[in-house]
Amino acid sequence: MIAAWSSAQSCDFELSGRVIDEHDMQPLAYAEVFITSLGKGAVTNDQGHYRIEGLCPGTYQVRVHHLGCEPVTREVRLTSSTTIDFKLEHHAEELRELEVIQARPDEQVGQPAKSVDREDMERAAGTGIADLLARVPGVTVLATGPSIGKPVIHGLSGNRVLILNQGIRQEDQQWGSEHAPSLDPLSADRITVVKGAASVQYGSDAIGGAVIVEPVELPRTAGISGELRGLGQWNGRGGGGSGLLEGGVKGITGLGWRVQGSGRYLGDSEAARYTLSNTGQREWSGSASVGYRDHRRGASVFYSRFTRELGILRAAHIGSTTDLQRAIESGEPWYTAPFSYAIDAPRQTVTHHLLRVQGSIALTDRNRLEVNYGYQANDRQEYDIRRAGRSATPALDLWLATHTAEAVLKHWIGEHVHGKVGVTALAQENTNIPGTGVRPLIPDFRKESIGAFIIEHMPVGERLELEAGARAEGTLLHVRRFDREGQLQAPEHRFTNAAFALGASYQLSDSARLRLGLASAFRPPHVSELYSEGLHHSAAAIEEGDALLGSERSLKATLDAEAALFGGRLRIDATVHASRIKGFIYLRPDGTRLTIRGAFPVFRYTATDALMGGLDASATLKLSKRFAWRMRGSTVHARDQRRDEWLFLMPADRLENGLLFRTASGGKWRAFEAGATHQAVFEQRRIPEGLDFAPPPSTYHLFALSASASRTLGKGELRIGLQANNLFNTAYRDYLDRFRYFTDARGTDIVLSVRYAFGRFAEKRLHDAG
Repeated sequence: MIAAWSSAQSCDFELSGRVIDEHDMQPLAYAEVFITSLGKGAVTNDQGHYRIEGLCPGTYQVRVHHLGCEPVTREVRLTSSTTIDFKLEHHAEELRELEVIQARPDEQVGQPAKSVDREDMERAAGTGIADLLARVPGVTVLATGPSIGKPVIHGLSGNRVLILNQGIRQEDQQWGSEHAPSLDPLSADRITVVKGAASVQYGSDAIGGAVIVEPVELPRTAGISGELRGLGQWNGRGGGGSGLLEGGVKGITGLGWRVQGSGRYLGDSEAARYTLSNTGQREWSGSASVGYRDHRRGASVFYSRFTRELGILRAAHIGSTTDLQRAIESGEPWYTAPFSYAIDAPRQTVTHHLLRVQGSIALTDRNRLEVNYGYQANDRQEYDIRRAGRSATPALDLWLATHTAEAVLKHWIGEHVHGKVGVTALAQENTNIPGTGVRPLIPDFRKESIGAFIIEHMPVGERLELEAGARAEGTLLHVRRFDREGQLQAPEHRFTNAAFALGASYQLSDSARLRLGLASAFRPPHVSELYSEGLHHSAAAIEEGDALLGSERSLKATLDAEAALFGGRLRIDATVHASRIKGFIYLRPDGTRLTIRGAFPVFRYTATDALMGGLDASATLKLSKRFAWRMRGSTVHARDQRRDEWLFLMPADRLENGLLFRTASGGKWRAFEAGATHQAVFEQRRIPEGLDFAPPPSTYHLFALSASASRTLGKGELRIGLQANNLFNTAYRDYLDRFRYFTDARGTDIVLSVRYAFGRFAEKRLHDAG
């Protein structure tokens, strides 16, 4: 809940950043960054990070040197604490001038992108990846009860937000609103949210943006490092933990390994006034990786297994249409029971396997070839309340196997033109496992796609960089299904799409930058949107597809501005976006239906033309050396152009304010942080009239407190954090929660987190904390 901010006191500035390789963006360890006039500097760590503190306002000559590179001196003017990354071509024979970029290297020059690092993840202990990313302005959460969440970027979610995990596009039945991402965020070093149409870079499913889960770099030198984390959670009366161990191989520089494991065990969540019965959860994950890397070549293998079991709110499954309407109107769930750790039907279990093999080689001093292969297997079961003792038999049993491959050539044409060209391929097969005793919600299918793309970066002077890219992709979908008369059908769907992207990044001054992006994107319909028919058990809803749906095509423009004002005391970041999506597919409410399993709301996949736009912004004001104020807010407006009405299920306006405190040391403890935040989520008034089953929830206000501190313990670092969310136990419902018809959201939650790090993980925290 706390963010670090720059100091603005005289002679208390700092210069920090990374030194990285031009081609592969890998960190350069042991590079020297030196201010010649002051006789002080720093040496980069294994991650390429450096930090020089205690600087006064002024202009300095900064000299950067790394083995195998010609020393380069650059003029830097400081008006506030500044982050500068030095990007250079690392080769011994043909040298070129060092480039200085004012922010972290960015694949999407014109796209607004914001990152969540490991420290931010630590502050959000106890939350899933969707709630973690909701700290980024413009990102909200599509929830299905207290334990299931999916990220929403500028109003778009599900198959429109691509998750790139370990460099592989995540394929885990993401079409379902209650299918949370099957990954452990603690396996990442940083998670970046690209808030723009990103189909050129990543292909289909990035029409709304991308979530890039960046792996922790493997060590390259000998020595053992690691960390242990523990977590206790009040709401759910449980907790979890994780462990990570890594090292290099003595005598083989560049060879490293890592193993990691984590788990979480929670009982029923609790709302302000009652227990949310049957909402417990279990999560277990483990991963292992090994790799070799130098400045000419690299190779790595990564494997992970993620298992989750979730209870689905018992009160969401109702016996009759009359009871359903009564449950919606009553304001309280029809079924509650005392707190329990048991998970009964309705429930879901998911196991996800990911194998990634990666290799790269420098073909010349300026050109590099990278290849990636990924295999994923997703095993999903959903259990309903069934008669005659059949609740232990899954009502939905899906096996999804996905192969992905990518080859990318990063090339250097000249000082003002460099980029990459690549080809991608996907082969996927979905199988309904026999034995459920019910008609499958979605049919068996086989999907094949192949695409090619090119992206070129064109620096124009030191302040302006342009980008242009294009992509073409073809998709073939083979479906196998039985109709209501039991006749086998095998329809095929072919989709051909293209996309382009134009971007510009302009450095207005040392403390202000503009990004402008214009991009098209596409998304073929998923088989669920074409052929869903029946009860989606975990969503507690009947969903019906439309086999005549076509591809979505969008055009989106974004303008992103960043500025540091008043000597760095005030930092502002704002993004304006507007898009039009032709053939926009969404689940539209269509009454209720009584089945042998009970009464459920009905949703039909429908296409329209959507016009969307909005604003998200954040600001941090340094009030004093230790105190700061932070504001974050967002709004999204979306219209159904065919029906001339507001679009269904768009995020409500929200605004967050926080008072933050930080001090570098306090006796044995250091890096003490504390914060108090208030979030207001306003009633969604931009809704289609008479469509929904219930009116939008009222405006609600949530308060939170947090605190954390670190100290040295042995040869490592101990950090303890405490946070309290929904401090006043407010009873509320969120418009983007699919279970808001039946129950309130979670009440007060108190989370205690403990982390012990040693080796380079402790050194990194000490380095970053200063």
